Amino acid sequence: MRLSASERPMSVAPIEVHEYLLCSKVALNSASVRRTFPGALIRVGNGHGCIHPWPEFGDAPLDQHLRSLLEGHPTALAAQALHCAALDGQARAAGRSLFEGLQIPRSHYSWSFGLPSAAQMKRVADEQWPALKAKGCANVGETREFLNQCARFMGDQPLGLRVDFNGCLSRGDFERFIEFMPLRTHQRLDWVEDPFAHDDEQWDQVRRRWQIRLALDKGWRGARGGFDRVVIKPARRCWREVAALHHQSVLVFTSAMDHPIGQMYAALQAALALQELGPDRLDSGGLCTQHLFEPNAFLERVQSPGGSLQPDEVGGGLGFGDLLEALPWRKLEQALA
Repeated sequence: MRLSASERPMSVAPIEVHEYLLCSKVALNSASVRRTFPGALIRVGNGHGCIHPWPEFGDAPLDQHLRSLLEGHPTALAAQALHCAALDGQARAAGRSLFEGLQIPRSHYSWSFGLPSAAQMKRVADEQWPALKAKGCANVGETREFLNQCARFMGDQPLGLRVDFNGCLSRGDFERFIEFMPLRTHQRLDWVEDPFAHDDEQWDQVRRRWQIRLALDKGWRGARGGFDRVVIKPARRCWREVAALHHQSVLVFTSAMDHPIGQMYAALQAALALQELGPDRLDSGGLCTQHLFEPNAFLERVQSPGGSLQPDEVGGGLGFGDLLEALPWRKLEQALA
């Protein structure tokens, strides 16, 4: 990934590392059966960043990203973590939050199949989240019935439905998913992300035939048509590059389902995009993913009523200053020894 001039890593002070492990009750997408997710926080001076690879989507193992920092040739994930740490450190040194004067776009509710359904639906309804997003699976009937249940539960209350298949379907499977969907559910269908491997012509045919919106995550570099939304994970890619390439598409900012430091970095970049591009270029995103994991001190600090993510302000920068200070940090060289 080529970074913009403002996002290229600067020469840095010695790097410290804290490796972490996030745990979920169930698999988080159709491409993975894992329930444990290793990552690492980095500290450069008094600034922090997050590296959270997903090998299922082609990322190298964590130690390779850390080694790339040691060797001075950071991977894309490591480079974004360095950029995050630089911004965080500057703000902490100035004693201010990185979110001062910024508005974080609202988010959809990321459904967890590991949490009680009734409690989640009640929360979505009571807090009036704008949309609900679920991970789809190869059993399209099961996914369709889940969306039907959501539509029945919500009644007349407005709620968009979104589903991400991570490209696990064939075109035929996806068309059957839509064909047998009740009208009430279809009318609530906000968009479908990566239903099958992207192809400009096939995606365009499907969206026109079934009158649906499609969102693109995988293959964004080569794609030129057939979609309405482009998903951006700031921990993985420079949003300005995506926005410039797909200048007619609406952007959807999401976390990388990572540590709250990475989550807040994604929220910061979404807020900057909202400020620079205006509300017409951004859809509600997927920044509120903290409830997908077993609680820890960081995750319990994150609040997002109704999809409005609340930044932590302790210590300035991206927040969590007291928790970060309490972590056991190791020099990068020691972590890789």
